[in-house]
Amino acid sequence: MRLFLGSLAIYAVLAVSTGEYLNEPDSYARLSAARVALDSPPFILDPWNKPVLTALAAGVLRLGGDEVVLKLVQAVLAAAALAITAAAARRAGARPENAFAAAALAGMAPFWVHGLVSLLTEISCALFLAAALWLWARERFALAALAVSFSFLARFEGVFFAAALAPFLLAKRSWAGLALLPLGPLLWNLAGWKATGIGPAFLLEKQPHEVVHATSDPVRVLLFGAMLVAAAGLLVLPALARVRRVPGPAPAIAAVTWTGHALLWTLGLMTSNGRPRYLVPMLPALAFMAAFGMERFGRRARVVLFAGATIAALFVAAYRKNTWEGLRELAREPRALTDEPTIAWYNGGGEKIDGWREAPPGTAIAWDVDEGPEGAFRDIPEERLRLERTITIPPRWPWQWTWEGRLYRLK
Repeated sequence: MRLFLGSLAIYAVLAVSTGEYLNEPDSYARLSAARVALDSPPFILDPWNKPVLTALAAGVLRLGGDEVVLKLVQAVLAAAALAITAAAARRAGARPENAFAAAALAGMAPFWVHGLVSLLTEISCALFLAAALWLWARERFALAALAVSFSFLARFEGVFFAAALAPFLLAKRSWAGLALLPLGPLLWNLAGWKATGIGPAFLLEKQPHEVVHATSDPVRVLLFGAMLVAAAGLLVLPALARVRRVPGPAPAIAAVTWTGHALLWTLGLMTSNGRPRYLVPMLPALAFMAAFGMERFGRRARVVLFAGATIAALFVAAYRKNTWEGLRELAREPRALTDEPTIAWYNGGGEKIDGWREAPPGTAIAWDVDEGPEGAFRDIPEERLRLERTITIPPRWPWQWTWEGRLYRLK
C-alpha cells in the first residue's frame, strides 16, 4: 500500500504539473476516437485504438474529464501495476525490501514516466501483466492465463505474453489456463464482427500493420537492445543480475517480448518502426526479475542506481517537444482541415485534408510541414492555396529542429 500511495502521489503531481500537454501525437488521435467511442462502438473495438484504454478514456471524457483527469487515471493504473508487481515478487520469495526497490526503480524508468504523460496504451497493458505475475505467484494459473489473454485488448504485446506463458501452463498441466489464453482475442474478434459486420476475420482485416513495411536490417537487433535500456533505464541491471534464480515465467515473458519486437523490426514487419515505448508493457516482468537481482546490489550501488534513475525520470518529466506549442497555436483556427491529430483534437474538427475538394473557398487548412510534400498536400493544386500564416518554433535542445507549421486558405 505504501508503494501504491507514494507512487500515486508523485504521479498525480506530474499529471497536474504537465497540464494538457501530451508528448505523443498518437495520444491525441486516440482521444479523438474516445470522444465519439460511446456513440460509435466500432471506435472502441478498432484494433488501432485498443478497447481497454479507449473505453476508459471515453468514460472519463463523457463525465467531463480532460487531459489532466485522464493522466490521473493513468497514474492509478501505473501505481497499481507497480504495487501488484512488488506483491507478486514477495509472494514468489523475494525479500520485501528488494521487491519494493525493484518496483520503485521500474516506476522511474524513462519510458514508464513518458507513458504517464502520453496517455498511450502501454501502461494499461503492463497492469494486466502485473496481475498475471501476481496470480501466478499465488498458483492461480488459469486466472493468470486469463489476465494475459485480456492484456491483448490493451496492446498486441499480449501475443508475446501468451506465447511465453503457454509452455509454463503446459508444464503445470493447467489445461484450463491453456484453454483461456485465446479467450480475449476471440471475444474481441466476435464483438468486432457483430458490431461492424466485417466478417469472422475482423481482427485480421482491421489490424493496422502492413505485411511488409521496410527492408530488413540485422543491425536493428543491436539497436533494439539499446531501446530496452532507453525504455527501462537502470532497471535493466538488477533485472539481469540473477536471471537463473528468478522463479516463474517472468524472464521468459521479458525475453519473448523483446525478441519478438526485435525480430519484427529487424525483418521490416513493424509498421511504425521500433520505438522504446513498445517495451513498456513488459516492465513488470523486468521489475519482478529485479526483485531477485537486487540481492547483488549493496547500499552504495543502490544509491547510484536510484540517483541515476531519479535524474532520468526528472528529465523525462520536464522534457517538452517544441512541436507541441506550434501545433497548439495552429489549432486556434476552429475546424481547420488537418491530418495532424494534435490540431484535430484541439480545434474540434477532425476533418481530414483529403476532404478539400468538397470544402468551400475560405476553408482553413492547418499543415505541419514535417509531414512532407508527399503527405497532406500531394493532391491540392498550388493555385488553390493561399498562405495566411507561418509559425516557427526554435529548438530548445541540440537534437531538436526548428518546427514549422502553416495555415492556408482555399481559394
